[in-house]
Amino acid sequence: MVTIKEIASQLGVSPTTVSNVINGRTGKMSAQTRQRIEDALWENHYKVAGKSSRGVSSEENMVAVAFYMGILKEVLMDPFCGELLGAIQRAVKSHGHYMIYDVPVDIEDMARLFAPWNVNGGIVLGYEPDQCEQLQKKIGKPIVFVDSYFGQGEEPYDNIGLQDYEGAREITSYMLKMGHRRIAFFCDQSPAIASNLERLRGFKDALAAYDLKFSEKDFYYMVPDKNLRHEGFRQFARKNAKQYSAAFFISDYFANEAVGIFMSQGLQVPDDLSVTGFDDNVYARLSRPMLTTVRQSPSEKGKCAVEMLMKRIRGEEVLLRTLQLPTELVVRDSVKNILRS
Repeated sequence: MVTIKEIASQLGVSPTTVSNVINGRTGKMSAQTRQRIEDALWENHYKVAGKSSRGVSSEENMVAVAFYMGILKEVLMDPFCGELLGAIQRAVKSHGHYMIYDVPVDIEDMARLFAPWNVNGGIVLGYEPDQCEQLQKKIGKPIVFVDSYFGQGEEPYDNIGLQDYEGAREITSYMLKMGHRRIAFFCDQSPAIASNLERLRGFKDALAAYDLKFSEKDFYYMVPDKNLRHEGFRQFARKNAKQYSAAFFISDYFANEAVGIFMSQGLQVPDDLSVTGFDDNVYARLSRPMLTTVRQSPSEKGKCAVEMLMKRIRGEEVLLRTLQLPTELVVRDSVKNILRS
């Protein structure tokens, strides 16, 4: 078998540099040097000593999956993340690859995840759109982002997203058709970015279609701290709820949380306040009443992300860099028809 010294001699680099690539220590190394060494290792069928056929070896094609979720630490407890990861794993395996997964805390942590030379590329969820191009250049390997877009379909990187704008506009229009004219908007980002910004745009445009103006006073920021967020819901129920007949929540998770808090304060849903969510996951169905929401398919997102990534890895043509999957309005019991009342 070829040795590290022989590969180093072929490339005109030091054995230490080759060893650093094998062991993932490439933080200060240029992407070009790393790529040359990875290619040489692959071409020479270099095997990492001490690795079994079930471990990570040069003959295994790896895909990195990073969930860059900020304050969300228990990522796999989130229904969207869990379903997305499962779909990615199945699709990656069907292409003869293995998957490694992490929740990076910063760009250097992300770089370490992608550093091993037999990681051919990866999928990243939750990265801020204005930083995606920088990350792509730093990693130097194919990356497909999930839900990282500006909404115009002109991102200089690959992204699988959702028709968030259309979904938000449709569910807001439904509430308006039910007679609601004062609707609060609850969001976990301030200012809203990426998919949340698209949902806010859809919300605003639905109001505008009814000649209603959006007021910043109707935007309620949900803080990361759970206890403080719940207190915010209690304060809303006591002091602000009478100003509104409905509330749009950026996700089913937050809507489900809020419904329980509202009812503990004597605010009945939907009789006193109608509530909608977004995603149509288990939280929408566990809520009482069950939530009117917007359905999306995390499994389809995962499958499409892997298909696009594999094309990039194989050097095939990708016709569209941004793919936005469709949504569906799901009507349940959490919105009251106040026109009928």
